[in-house]
Amino acid sequence: MIKIGILEDEAGPMRQIKDCLMRYQKEHPDFQYALECYDRALMLLEQYQPDFDLLFLDIQVPDMLGMEAAHRIREMDEHVMIVFVTNLTQYAIEGYSVNAFDYVLKPLVYGSFAAKMDRALRIISYNKPGKTLVLRTREGIQRITSDTVMYIEISNHDLLFHLGKETLRQWGSLSKLEKELEGEHFFRCNSCYLVNLKYVRTVRDGQVQVGQDWLTISKPRRHAFLNALAQYKGGSG
Repeated sequence: MIKIGILEDEAGPMRQIKDCLMRYQKEHPDFQYALECYDRALMLLEQYQPDFDLLFLDIQVPDMLGMEAAHRIREMDEHVMIVFVTNLTQYAIEGYSVNAFDYVLKPLVYGSFAAKMDRALRIISYNKPGKTLVLRTREGIQRITSDTVMYIEISNHDLLFHLGKETLRQWGSLSKLEKELEGEHFFRCNSCYLVNLKYVRTVRDGQVQVGQDWLTISKPRRHAFLNALAQYKGGSG
């Protein structure tokens, strides 16, 4: 799940952004988000915590220019992705000074909005540290983050976490783990493997290359797996 903030003082544009987000979620079931909305920049700044993933900032709000708010936010948070909302493209160009990701023009057009969301979420997914997993291995308890796991294999009731240079093993259920990792871009290519889509290199001849390993994609899961991969990589699937 990602955390999104909106700074917009007009009800119409605020509603448009919300509607675009809801439509995007309907078209991308794996996209889950928490939303906080502000109609004044000072309120956003006073309550700001550096746990947002994405901010939509109106360039012009009554109490402060959105650009000034963005500069103050950058002092508190160098990682949040900023998208300016404006009807004047010359203001958006100034966004480079605060390392803005992009801008959207009023009135919002969903096709353009969705394309920017595809790009933004792809970058966020690469940058997020992932969910912390506590593994109980024979060597003791080990903590890892989900983004370091290339794929997970089930073998004789043991889960094998393939991390590239090492493999960790613990007893468990792949189905249960799959539910635990919802929203972390893991998807089954067959009944034995749960793949981190971040590490998919190519798909060829009914197989997927994950890191240096080749895993079989079962026929019943092929369509769903390729659709999930296309969405993750920013395609239209």
